[in-house]
Amino acid sequence: MPDFSLGKTSKLLRRVRGGKRVVLTGGTFDLIHPGHLRYLGKCVDEGDILVVCVAGDTRTRRRKGLGRPLLSATQRAKIVSSLRMVDFVFVSNRKPFSESILKQISPNVIVTSSNEPSLRIKQNFRKYMQQRYPKVSVVLIHRPSSSWSSSSLIKSLTNNDKSTTTRS
Repeated sequence: MPDFSLGKTSKLLRRVRGGKRVVLTGGTFDLIHPGHLRYLGKCVDEGDILVVCVAGDTRTRRRKGLGRPLLSATQRAKIVSSLRMVDFVFVSNRKPFSESILKQISPNVIVTSSNEPSLRIKQNFRKYMQQRYPKVSVVLIHRPSSSWSSSSLIKSLTNNDKSTTTRS
């Protein structure tokens, strides 16, 4: 069984890092959809090595509610790690940009959605990071409200509504 621990990822990353720019992002990735692929593609554009923090089951349940996640954290991490654009994956029940994660991954760039949970919160996060970690760039990627989301896809599928599955 693959080891998707933060410690293992950090150890492997140190071996290959060299002078490369490391990008850190995170998410639930409960059902991989085109929105995830676009988002991760934009993350890749920000550096050389993409590290993804997959939200653990406890964190996902806390954020998304009962019935979630649909897939276990290990299953979700396996799927994300199989994407060619992703270099390293680890699972954590902590926030993806917590102190302990930042210390171990030591990213050059953090990429996050600008409107989850809100633009104001993310702008405050960027200011905090610039003060605390001035050498780390924070990139906010806007996700249009009409874009894909696992939550709306799950709701659509359980309601037998196919409108969500026709997005491009």
